[in-house]
Amino acid sequence: MFNVQLRYAATLMIAGATLTACDTEPFAPRAESSVRAAAVSTAASANTIYSDEATVPFSFVLYASCANGGEGEVLQANGNLQYKGHWITTTQGQREHHVLVASFIGSAIGWESGEMYDVATRELSQGNTAYGNDGIPDSGEELQRIDLRLTSRQTGATFEVILVGRFVQTPTGEFVLDGWEATTRCN
Repeated sequence: MFNVQLRYAATLMIAGATLTACDTEPFAPRAESSVRAAAVSTAASANTIYSDEATVPFSFVLYASCANGGEGEVLQANGNLQYKGHWITTTQGQREHHVLVASFIGSAIGWESGEMYDVATRELSQGNTAYGNDGIPDSGEELQRIDLRLTSRQTGATFEVILVGRFVQTPTGEFVLDGWEATTRCN
């Protein structure tokens, strides 16, 4: 479970890094409550399958280049994060595959302007990790796609940011960013 939260936090950190490319302060998202585990099923002769889903309060900071009349602004977002994940590990414990779908619904307020926004995000994360006979990760990769939509409560203007990132796992087990693309639309 901690691994899920850590990866989701990493995803939001990448989103923040992308959104903060315009000289803003970095941010660190945090989950504000514990999550409930759904199910674990194991069998001696089958792959281990683990599924988890929950809705938790969540808060993060982001930079929106379209906000504040096009001047750009840091926004504080608060709301609920809902996620559903599925992990499969081989019987030998040597490969893990996972898929995680998450969405966030909440509101945000501009740090300078005080303008209020409705926020909705949708994220898809999928990947795999291969382990050697010694139990140390040999390789892995993860693809993440985040679609963030902001709607101004004052003007009705909408902004959309789409981030696609690819992470690879080093021999020490650390995930590093292998590249990302970002698209922003200001309406």
